[in-house]
Amino acid sequence: MIDYFKGIYGINLLFHVHGSALYKGSLVGLLSVAVYLAIVLRWRVEQLARNGNEDDLDHPYGVGVLVSSVTFLIIFRANYGYQRYWEACGALQHFMSKWMDATMHAAVFHLQNK
Repeated sequence: MIDYFKGIYGINLLFHVHGSALYKGSLVGLLSVAVYLAIVLRWRVEQLARNGNEDDLDHPYGVGVLVSSVTFLIIFRANYGYQRYWEACGALQHFMSKWMDATMHAAVFHLQNK
């Protein structure tokens, strides 16, 4: 068992870098926020130069396209994970049946020697 020094309210565990999911997730999150901000700022500059003060992302059709495409991607990803789960269940069943076959063969040959 790993003993941790919790400190005051576990603050040192919060800022622990090695093996921390918070640390790894925050790096990816900050990178995605930077990419998002770069895209939005670029989009706003082009929108102001082209249309004046209008924003395409405030229109319901624009938001609908974005929401439906993200939903489509999430559903495919979830379906892929579900398929991997059931493939692993089938592989585990196959693994257990082979072990059962091996033990049955060992038992049969052992009992025939007597």
